[in-house]
Amino acid sequence: MAMESLYLCLTGAIALFALLLGFWQLRVSAMLRRELDTLRQELLASQTRSEQKASFSKSLDQVEHEQKGITPPRSHSEKYRYVASLAAQGFDAQGIAVALQMAPVEVEQLLKLSQLKHQTEG
Repeated sequence: MAMESLYLCLTGAIALFALLLGFWQLRVSAMLRRELDTLRQELLASQTRSEQKASFSKSLDQVEHEQKGITPPRSHSEKYRYVASLAAQGFDAQGIAVALQMAPVEVEQLLKLSQLKHQTEG
């Protein structure tokens, strides 16, 4: 009889321990799920902010060009004409490069070509 009661107490203690362990696992699982949801929301918010920044930056570039009335040149002859036109208006190579979104080295080369053209015409 004492052995049976000891066995029942031991079985009950193990069952209680298993039950408490199960509740603890559920609690930890719920906590981890909440943390995961929070991290997902933060990630989505971060991605949205970076997309908005990129969109804003692109829009700002477009507005600047529209205000200046200058669209970036598409072909080599357009680049040459734009560079020559802006140089005639008094822009330096750096200013032209910024306005036309071109490399300063390329603008300098086009300016030299423009000067050579004017020398051969004159």
